Amino acid sequence: NLCCASIYHLIIMPYKNNSNPNKLILNRYRIIKKIASGGMADVYLGMDLKLNRQVAIKILSANYANNKNFVERFKREAQILAKLNDPNIVAVHDWGKFDSSYFICMEYIKGQSLKEIIEKKGVINPKIAANYAIQICSALEVAHRNDLIHRDIKPQNILITPGGVVKITDFGIAKSLNTDITKTLNIIGTAHYISPEQAQGKILDCRTDIYSSGIVIYEMLTADIPFRGENSIDISLKHVSDMPLKPSKLISSIPIKLEKIVMHCLEKNPSKRYISANELKNDLQNFL
Repeated sequence: NLCCASIYHLIIMPYKNNSNPNKLILNRYRIIKKIASGGMADVYLGMDLKLNRQVAIKILSANYANNKNFVERFKREAQILAKLNDPNIVAVHDWGKFDSSYFICMEYIKGQSLKEIIEKKGVINPKIAANYAIQICSALEVAHRNDLIHRDIKPQNILITPGGVVKITDFGIAKSLNTDITKTLNIIGTAHYISPEQAQGKILDCRTDIYSSGIVIYEMLTADIPFRGENSIDISLKHVSDMPLKPSKLISSIPIKLEKIVMHCLEKNPSKRYISANELKNDLQNFL
Protein backbone atom coordinates (compact mmCIF):
# COMPACT_ATOMS: atom_id res chain seq x y z
CA ASN A 1 0.00 0.00 0.00
CA LEU A 2 1.16 3.48 -0.82
CA CYS A 3 0.13 6.69 0.80
CA CYS A 4 -0.95 9.83 -0.97
CA ALA A 5 2.29 11.65 -0.30
CA SER A 6 4.95 13.11 -2.49
CA ILE A 7 8.04 11.03 -3.14
CA TYR A 8 10.61 13.53 -4.29
CA HIS A 9 13.17 12.80 -6.97
CA LEU A 10 16.08 14.15 -4.94
CA ILE A 11 18.67 11.89 -3.31
CA ILE A 12 17.14 9.67 -0.66
CA MET A 13 18.01 10.59 2.89
CA PRO A 14 16.33 8.74 5.77
CA TYR A 15 14.52 10.73 8.40
CA LYS A 16 16.58 10.37 11.56
CA ASN A 17 13.99 11.30 14.19
CA ASN A 18 10.40 10.33 14.88
CA SER A 19 10.90 6.90 13.30
CA ASN A 20 9.71 4.96 16.33
CA PRO A 21 6.36 3.20 15.94
CA ASN A 22 3.62 4.45 18.24
CA LYS A 23 5.14 7.94 18.47
CA LEU A 24 2.38 10.48 19.01
CA ILE A 25 2.06 13.78 17.12
CA LEU A 26 0.11 16.57 18.82
CA ASN A 27 -1.48 13.93 21.08
CA ARG A 28 -3.65 12.95 18.13
CA TYR A 29 -1.78 11.18 15.31
CA ARG A 30 -0.05 7.92 16.18
CA ILE A 31 2.75 6.73 13.89
CA ILE A 32 2.37 3.04 13.01
CA LYS A 33 5.12 2.35 10.47
CA LYS A 34 7.18 3.93 7.70
CA ILE A 35 5.72 3.26 4.25
CA ALA A 36 7.78 5.48 1.92
CA SER A 37 10.97 7.52 1.80
CA GLY A 38 11.91 10.47 -0.36
CA GLY A 39 14.73 12.94 -0.58
CA MET A 40 12.92 15.60 1.38
CA ALA A 41 10.56 13.67 3.64
CA ASP A 42 9.50 10.27 4.92
CA VAL A 43 5.94 9.04 4.97
CA TYR A 44 4.28 6.98 7.68
CA LEU A 45 1.06 5.11 8.06
CA GLY A 46 -0.67 6.65 11.04
CA MET A 47 -3.88 6.63 13.00
CA ASP A 48 -5.98 9.69 13.73
CA LEU A 49 -7.04 8.88 17.29
CA LYS A 50 -9.69 11.58 17.36
CA LEU A 51 -11.54 10.42 14.24
CA ASN A 52 -10.41 6.78 14.42
CA ARG A 53 -9.16 6.59 10.83
CA GLN A 54 -5.94 5.73 9.06
CA VAL A 55 -3.94 8.63 7.70
CA ALA A 56 -0.68 9.22 5.88
CA ILE A 57 1.78 11.36 7.82
CA LYS A 58 4.56 13.04 5.90
CA ILE A 59 7.41 14.34 8.04
CA LEU A 60 10.07 16.71 6.74
CA SER A 61 13.52 15.21 7.05
CA ALA A 62 15.64 16.54 9.89
CA ASN A 63 18.26 17.39 7.25
CA TYR A 64 15.94 20.09 5.91
CA ALA A 65 14.01 21.19 8.99
CA ASN A 66 16.34 24.16 9.56
CA ASN A 67 16.39 25.23 5.91
CA LYS A 68 13.89 28.04 5.39
CA ASN A 69 13.47 27.29 1.70
CA PHE A 70 12.59 23.65 2.27
CA VAL A 71 10.32 24.48 5.20
CA GLU A 72 8.51 27.06 3.08
CA ARG A 73 8.11 24.55 0.24
CA PHE A 74 6.75 21.98 2.69
CA LYS A 75 4.36 24.50 4.21
CA ARG A 76 3.21 25.67 0.78
CA GLU A 77 2.46 22.12 -0.34
CA ALA A 78 0.16 21.66 2.66
CA GLN A 79 -1.59 24.96 1.96
CA ILE A 80 -1.99 24.18 -1.74
CA LEU A 81 -3.43 20.72 -1.16
CA ALA A 82 -5.74 22.01 1.56
CA LYS A 83 -7.54 24.31 -0.89
CA LEU A 84 -7.67 21.90 -3.84
CA ASN A 85 -10.82 20.01 -2.94
CA ASP A 86 -11.32 17.34 -5.59
CA PRO A 87 -11.87 13.56 -5.60
CA ASN A 88 -8.82 13.14 -7.84
CA ILE A 89 -6.45 15.12 -5.62
CA VAL A 90 -5.14 13.81 -2.34
CA ALA A 91 -6.81 15.49 0.64
CA VAL A 92 -4.87 17.21 3.42
CA HIS A 93 -6.34 17.02 6.92
CA ASP A 94 -3.78 18.87 9.05
CA TRP A 95 -0.23 20.14 9.20
CA GLY A 96 2.07 21.78 11.70
CA LYS A 97 5.33 21.67 13.63
CA PHE A 98 6.46 18.48 15.27
CA ASP A 99 9.56 17.64 17.30
CA SER A 100 11.88 20.22 15.66
CA SER A 101 10.45 19.42 12.24
CA TYR A 102 7.16 19.68 10.34
CA PHE A 103 4.43 17.24 9.33
CA ILE A 104 1.51 17.01 6.92
CA CYS A 105 -1.38 14.69 7.74
CA MET A 106 -3.13 13.42 4.62
CA GLU A 107 -5.70 11.02 3.29
CA TYR A 108 -4.35 7.48 3.24
CA ILE A 109 -4.74 5.74 -0.11
CA LYS A 110 -4.77 1.97 -0.36
CA GLY A 111 -3.41 1.32 -3.80
CA GLN A 112 -0.38 1.63 -6.03
CA SER A 113 1.34 4.34 -7.97
CA LEU A 114 0.73 4.32 -11.71
CA LYS A 115 4.48 3.73 -12.12
CA GLU A 116 4.26 0.54 -10.06
CA ILE A 117 1.30 -0.67 -12.09
CA ILE A 118 3.13 -0.12 -15.38
CA GLU A 119 6.28 -1.80 -14.08
CA LYS A 120 4.33 -4.84 -12.87
CA LYS A 121 1.74 -5.22 -15.63
CA GLY A 122 3.31 -3.47 -18.62
CA VAL A 123 1.04 -1.93 -21.25
CA ILE A 124 -2.31 -0.63 -19.99
CA ASN A 125 -5.46 -1.21 -22.02
CA PRO A 126 -6.21 1.93 -24.10
CA LYS A 127 -9.69 2.39 -22.63
CA ILE A 128 -8.38 2.09 -19.06
CA ALA A 129 -5.51 4.44 -19.91
CA ALA A 130 -7.97 6.97 -21.32
CA ASN A 131 -10.10 6.68 -18.17
CA TYR A 132 -7.07 7.32 -15.96
CA ALA A 133 -6.08 10.26 -18.18
CA ILE A 134 -9.57 11.77 -17.88
CA GLN A 135 -9.26 11.70 -14.11
CA ILE A 136 -5.79 13.28 -14.31
CA CYS A 137 -7.34 16.05 -16.41
CA SER A 138 -10.10 16.56 -13.84
CA ALA A 139 -7.47 17.08 -11.12
CA LEU A 140 -5.48 19.44 -13.33
CA GLU A 141 -8.62 21.45 -14.14
CA VAL A 142 -9.06 22.17 -10.43
CA ALA A 143 -5.40 23.11 -9.99
CA HIS A 144 -5.36 25.34 -13.07
CA ARG A 145 -8.63 26.96 -12.03
CA ASN A 146 -6.83 27.89 -8.81
CA ASP A 147 -3.99 29.37 -10.90
CA LEU A 148 -1.59 26.55 -10.06
CA ILE A 149 0.52 24.45 -12.39
CA HIS A 150 1.77 21.16 -11.00
CA ARG A 151 5.09 20.99 -12.92
CA ASP A 152 5.80 17.40 -11.94
CA ILE A 153 3.07 15.22 -13.43
CA LYS A 154 4.50 11.71 -13.72
CA PRO A 155 3.34 8.15 -12.93
CA GLN A 156 5.17 8.21 -9.59
CA ASN A 157 2.90 11.06 -8.46
CA ILE A 158 -0.32 9.39 -9.62
CA LEU A 159 -1.90 6.91 -7.22
CA ILE A 160 -4.57 4.43 -8.29
CA THR A 161 -6.99 2.99 -5.75
CA PRO A 162 -8.20 -0.64 -6.01
CA GLY A 163 -11.42 0.79 -7.46
CA GLY A 164 -9.60 2.61 -10.24
CA VAL A 165 -9.82 6.11 -8.79
CA VAL A 166 -6.88 8.37 -9.66
CA LYS A 167 -5.31 10.53 -6.96
CA ILE A 168 -2.77 13.21 -7.92
CA THR A 169 -0.16 14.01 -5.29
CA ASP A 170 3.13 15.89 -4.85
CA PHE A 171 2.38 19.56 -5.24
CA GLY A 172 5.75 20.35 -3.66
CA ILE A 173 7.00 22.25 -6.71
CA ALA A 174 3.66 23.59 -7.90
CA LYS A 175 3.87 27.12 -9.24
CA SER A 176 1.38 29.96 -8.89
CA LEU A 177 0.43 31.64 -12.14
CA ASN A 178 -0.51 34.78 -10.24
CA THR A 179 2.67 35.43 -8.29
CA ASP A 180 5.39 33.40 -10.06
CA ILE A 181 5.45 35.11 -13.45
CA THR A 182 9.22 35.13 -13.84
CA LYS A 183 11.25 32.56 -15.69
CA THR A 184 12.29 29.33 -14.03
CA LEU A 185 15.98 29.73 -13.29
CA ASN A 186 16.54 26.05 -12.62
CA ILE A 187 15.14 23.00 -14.34
CA ILE A 188 12.64 21.69 -11.80
CA GLY A 189 10.76 18.50 -12.33
CA THR A 190 11.67 15.05 -13.57
CA ALA A 191 13.62 15.01 -16.84
CA HIS A 192 11.63 12.25 -18.56
CA TYR A 193 8.36 14.18 -18.15
CA ILE A 194 9.18 17.89 -18.38
CA SER A 195 7.96 20.05 -21.24
CA PRO A 196 10.37 21.70 -23.70
CA GLU A 197 9.65 25.14 -22.22
CA GLN A 198 10.27 23.80 -18.71
CA ALA A 199 13.56 22.29 -19.86
CA GLN A 200 14.56 25.68 -21.29
CA GLY A 201 13.66 27.60 -18.15
CA LYS A 202 10.96 29.62 -19.90
CA ILE A 203 7.81 31.13 -18.42
CA LEU A 204 5.29 28.35 -17.88
CA ASP A 205 1.52 28.06 -18.01
CA CYS A 206 -0.95 25.19 -17.70
CA ARG A 207 0.13 23.73 -21.04
CA THR A 208 3.32 22.44 -19.44
CA ASP A 209 1.12 20.03 -17.44
CA ILE A 210 -0.62 19.04 -20.69
CA TYR A 211 2.73 17.99 -22.17
CA SER A 212 3.64 15.96 -19.07
CA SER A 213 0.21 14.32 -19.15
CA GLY A 214 0.89 13.34 -22.77
CA ILE A 215 4.10 11.61 -21.67
CA VAL A 216 2.15 9.76 -18.97
CA ILE A 217 -0.49 8.57 -21.47
CA TYR A 218 2.31 7.54 -23.84
CA GLU A 219 3.89 5.47 -21.08
CA MET A 220 0.58 3.84 -20.15
CA LEU A 221 0.02 2.78 -23.76
CA THR A 222 3.55 1.58 -24.49
CA ALA A 223 5.13 0.82 -21.08
CA ASP A 224 7.94 3.06 -22.34
CA ILE A 225 8.82 6.74 -22.47
CA PRO A 226 9.59 8.79 -25.58
CA PHE A 227 13.03 10.05 -24.58
CA ARG A 228 15.96 8.45 -22.80
CA GLY A 229 19.51 9.67 -22.29
CA GLU A 230 22.68 9.32 -20.30
CA ASN A 231 21.71 12.11 -17.90
CA SER A 232 18.98 14.65 -17.13
CA ILE A 233 20.45 17.32 -19.39
CA ASP A 234 20.64 14.92 -22.32
CA ILE A 235 17.01 13.91 -21.83
CA SER A 236 15.90 17.53 -21.42
CA LEU A 237 17.55 18.50 -24.70
CA LYS A 238 15.68 15.73 -26.48
CA HIS A 239 12.40 17.17 -25.24
CA VAL A 240 13.42 20.45 -26.86
CA SER A 241 14.70 19.18 -30.21
CA ASP A 242 13.73 15.54 -30.92
CA MET A 243 10.41 14.26 -32.21
CA PRO A 244 8.93 11.40 -30.18
CA LEU A 245 8.35 8.07 -31.88
CA LYS A 246 4.65 7.51 -32.41
CA PRO A 247 3.22 5.06 -29.84
CA SER A 248 1.85 2.81 -32.61
CA LYS A 249 5.41 2.18 -33.78
CA LEU A 250 5.96 0.42 -30.45
CA ILE A 251 2.50 -1.12 -29.98
CA SER A 252 0.68 -1.50 -33.29
CA SER A 253 -2.74 -2.06 -31.69
CA ILE A 254 -2.94 1.44 -30.19
CA PRO A 255 -6.03 3.20 -31.62
CA ILE A 256 -5.07 5.96 -34.06
CA LYS A 257 -7.52 8.41 -32.47
CA LEU A 258 -5.87 7.98 -29.08
CA GLU A 259 -2.42 8.27 -30.61
CA LYS A 260 -3.41 11.58 -32.20
CA ILE A 261 -4.48 12.84 -28.77
CA VAL A 262 -1.10 11.89 -27.31
CA MET A 263 0.86 13.50 -30.14
CA HIS A 264 -1.22 16.67 -29.82
CA CYS A 265 -0.21 16.86 -26.15
CA LEU A 266 3.45 16.43 -27.13
CA GLU A 267 3.72 19.36 -29.53
CA LYS A 268 6.97 21.26 -28.92
CA ASN A 269 5.26 24.62 -29.24
CA PRO A 270 2.76 25.15 -26.37
CA SER A 271 0.44 27.10 -28.69
CA LYS A 272 -0.06 23.94 -30.76
CA ARG A 273 -1.08 21.78 -27.79
CA TYR A 274 -4.45 21.51 -26.12
CA ILE A 275 -5.24 24.88 -24.64
CA SER A 276 -6.58 23.39 -21.39
CA ALA A 277 -7.00 20.18 -19.43
CA ASN A 278 -10.72 20.42 -20.15
CA GLU A 279 -10.13 20.38 -23.91
CA LEU A 280 -7.89 17.33 -23.55
CA LYS A 281 -10.47 15.65 -21.34
CA ASN A 282 -13.21 16.23 -23.91
CA ASP A 283 -11.18 14.52 -26.64
CA LEU A 284 -10.45 11.58 -24.33
CA GLN A 285 -14.16 11.27 -23.49
CA ASN A 286 -15.02 11.39 -27.19
CA PHE A 287 -12.49 8.60 -27.79
CA LEU A 288 -14.21 6.43 -25.18
